[in-house]
Amino acid sequence: MTRTRGRSRLSLLLVGAALCAAPLALSAQTDTVATLGDTLSMAPLSPSVSGDRGGLEAFVIGGGLAPLARLSSDPGSFATQVSSAPMVGGTVGWWFRGGFGAGVQLLYAPASLNIIPTSFQGPIPTNLGDARYLAATAEVRYRLLLRGPAGVLAPYIALGAGIKHLNFDPIASLDVQDTTDPVGTIAGGAEARLYGPVSMRLELRDYVSRFTAAVNGATRTQHDVAITFGLGILP
Repeated sequence: MTRTRGRSRLSLLLVGAALCAAPLALSAQTDTVATLGDTLSMAPLSPSVSGDRGGLEAFVIGGGLAPLARLSSDPGSFATQVSSAPMVGGTVGWWFRGGFGAGVQLLYAPASLNIIPTSFQGPIPTNLGDARYLAATAEVRYRLLLRGPAGVLAPYIALGAGIKHLNFDPIASLDVQDTTDPVGTIAGGAEARLYGPVSMRLELRDYVSRFTAAVNGATRTQHDVAITFGLGILP
């Protein structure tokens, strides 16, 4: 009889302990799940990288032109080179799904034709008048859409071709003459949204062409670098 009562008391104690521990265990699991949920919700999301959005883009752009090569060079007198100058223009394009796009761009720079002394003896002017610079190109583009907490950033590259026109004052006709030449272009930049579709862009571009001087018929490869900033709309 005494053993039976002892076992009954022990069983009651074990059942009571289990009943008391069950709410504590359930509360601990609930707290753990809640903590994990809070942790996941607070974890920073990696920007998604895709180029699946398509549509029209258009930008008004401005910046600077920096020709890197001489147009002509006469060892007995002087060389000529288009000066650095501000640039204005615009670009219109269409983005397809997959990050690829196509567009056209037009840029104009009111430059001048600088004189670079070589072995000329005596006073010479600093320039030979205006050298109006116009470039029109068509190109293919590829971009990545990087989405993050701060917004959308779209770095891109572009490759294309077109024409470049140089218009000089008559005073320079003995050394260089008006010309329209084929030009290749390569560019890299980034576009970022400001508010809704309103966006800005920054771009570095190289125009590559060949120019034949009137003074001696020599042909030189030209690299004209343009750095531009633009405001417009993105899809």
